[in-house]
Order: sequence, then C-alpha cells, then structure tokens
Amino acid sequence: TPAVVPTHARHLRRVLDAAEQEGADLAIVDTAPHSEATSLAAARATDVVLVPCRPTLFDLHAIRETLDIALLANTPAIVILNAVPPRGHFAQQARDAIATYDIQPAPYQLSHRVAYMHAIVNGSTAQEYQPKSKAADEVKQLFDYLMREVLT
Repeated sequence: TPAVVPTHARHLRRVLDAAEQEGADLAIVDTAPHSEATSLAAARATDVVLVPCRPTLFDLHAIRETLDIALLANTPAIVILNAVPPRGHFAQQARDAIATYDIQPAPYQLSHRVAYMHAIVNGSTAQEYQPKSKAADEVKQLFDYLMREVLT
C-alpha cells in the first residue's frame, strides 16, 4: 500500500528527499486547483507534471495555467485526457486543442466508464473491480506509458 503524506509546499522537498532515502522509486504530488504557489513548488520538485483534462472547453482552457506553471518551473508536462466519452470525436478534438499549446497529450486516455464509478464506491481500482474490463486496460496502458516516460 502506498504511503500518503500530506504536507505543505514549503516542506515538499524535504518530504520527497525522505521518501527517496526510504527507497521510494515514485512519488506522486497532488495539488489543489487554483494554488499557483503550491503548484509551482511541486513542479519545481518533480520530474514531470501530469495534467488531467476532460475534453470540455472549460477544462481545455483551464489547463493553460498549469502548463504555464510547468514551463516556468522548466519541468516537462504530460496532459492526460480523462472522462472521455467512449464514442464520438471528443478525444480527437481535445487532442487538436491541446496541440495548440505546443504539447502533445499522452497517447492513452481514460474514458468515461461505469467501471470507474463502481470501483470508487467499492474502494478499489478498475483493475481490482473488473480486471478484464476496458477501464482496467486503459489504466494499465496509461500507467505503462507514464512509467516509460517518467522512469527513463
């Protein structure tokens, strides 16, 4: 079970250093929305900024701020499309919009699937709830891609 360590931005570097000394290979830092100072501190302390984005006009506009923070921190960013309707052209339209920011989104996405909702209610992941589902496959593909990008 991964450790969850709540901390403030001013302590983040110390917490990440301690995790590394304890043998952690991967640390995921999650920041609250609209917290520019905290997000900048997190971006400066990490190897990559993951930017979740739904394929909606509001979300596509809102990620600009996070991408600017990553650029200011000189940290690469990867946009991850999530809650994408499984049918229709929403994903491609979102990818085209993201490309206008001079960044390509991850080649894998998380679609809007019932398995995710059921898994959350049960306190599990899609892989645990329905291991052979499309949702589980999506998570595995995205995770494998991110591990190749982040750990290489």
